[in-house]
Amino acid sequence: MVVAETTRASGRARRGSPVRQVLTLFGDYWWRVEEPLPSGAIIAAMGDLGVKEPATRATLSRMVQTGLLDADRVGRRTTHALTARAKHIVEEEAQWLDTFGRREPQWDGLWSVLAFSIPESRRAVRHSARSRLKWLGFAPLYDGLWISPADTADEAMAQLRSLGVDDVTAMRATLETSFDGPQRAWDLAAVARQYAEFEADVKNGADAADPAVALCERSRLMLAWQAFRGLDAGLPAELLPAPWPRAVTRRLFAERYDELAPGAEARMREHVAAISPELAASVTERRLGQQSNFR
Repeated sequence: MVVAETTRASGRARRGSPVRQVLTLFGDYWWRVEEPLPSGAIIAAMGDLGVKEPATRATLSRMVQTGLLDADRVGRRTTHALTARAKHIVEEEAQWLDTFGRREPQWDGLWSVLAFSIPESRRAVRHSARSRLKWLGFAPLYDGLWISPADTADEAMAQLRSLGVDDVTAMRATLETSFDGPQRAWDLAAVARQYAEFEADVKNGADAADPAVALCERSRLMLAWQAFRGLDAGLPAELLPAPWPRAVTRRLFAERYDELAPGAEARMREHVAAISPELAASVTERRLGQQSNFR
């Protein structure tokens, strides 16, 4: 039965990219730890998530090449640590986790508006620009005109300019439309359906009595919850249909995530101890149901 649950959970965990899985392991179990994480522990934990050793090694190598991880080797022991860039990514994610669904966004009635143009010949840049804007909570009202209720126009412009997009206009303004409001830029009905599916998934998750299953299930749910950053822009209540499921779903997820914590953390300590027993106590204890993510 444990083997079946592990297979079931790891199969679903593979929906996240290996890079996101590695960053999630660092964020959940090795955040703000000064010592680098033994590479063997990462490989073992990724094995719990259904990723085979060669694939994990290739992912770690790629993350070093792209500036997300620093690698070190002492004798036969290899370690990996987050770079400053990766720490920023994980810290930003932690801040989002601390607030999204917990604190209702306050809105001044103004919109951040971005107008920009990227030639069709620069398709890769267009894709990157759209991805970054969605990550910041923007959505296209029209092609080339993106909006967000959050006061992030300056940050969005900086992101576009870092991609080499020179034709950009940004402003903070009121918006009037001839249709049912600027919030139609988001498919809120589709987002509500995603919340319903996620809630059902949380309630019908794997039996996580086994620590390996707990680690896998916890990572899987975290990756699935992180996906809402690109789905739900965090619109204020004034712009949403009632009742909006964000807060209720967040509580449900946080309860399950914290419930899985003891077994998952024990499994990660086991992986670390197998290589560096003195570091096992450094495994982060992270809780979402409390004011602070870490303790």
